[in-house]
Amino acid sequence: MIIKVALTFNERDAVSLLNWLARCNARLLRERPSLPLLYATSVKYGREEEELWSDYIQLLAQGWEDCDALAAARAGELIARGWKALSPRDPGYASAKATGLTTIPAEVALTTSVREGEHGLYHCVVRYVVNGTAWYDDPSARLGMLPERLDGQACHERIVTRVRLAGIRRDPEAARRSQLSNSRRPRRRESA
Repeated sequence: MIIKVALTFNERDAVSLLNWLARCNARLLRERPSLPLLYATSVKYGREEEELWSDYIQLLAQGWEDCDALAAARAGELIARGWKALSPRDPGYASAKATGLTTIPAEVALTTSVREGEHGLYHCVVRYVVNGTAWYDDPSARLGMLPERLDGQACHERIVTRVRLAGIRRDPEAARRSQLSNSRRPRRRESA
């Protein structure tokens, strides 16, 4: 089924919708544990003429997508599968595995580059947090957007450099939900 939504573009709203899609993907992946992880499939990055945001199952069926659906798929699998969605070459893997994280807070974020007098160049990446440390992943870079294939660590380093230069746009609702859930957790007491 194809559902079209016509939007007046707004970064905040677009990121909110992509994070909604990431949460839908997480639900699909929890309901269907036999679905493969994104990087274990033959899915590739491809440019679109018209924006189409696919859920995880449609993405697998299509075999390719651009940065928005790939980032929503990757964020969804981190939420749904925790440390098992990471490989040993991904930042945060050792810590996530050691603590047995069954879910990893993840969200789609925009890196935006705007030159004066021009339209912005938007690119979707994934921001995830393992034991208080934020890491970045770029499924498009890992699935064929660039001439060379990058691993998780190389993606993180490139994004951090780019973010310092251009900035990153996050879903404010996801950030607020994360802060609320963290504030509800009981604090550990230090033993004397």
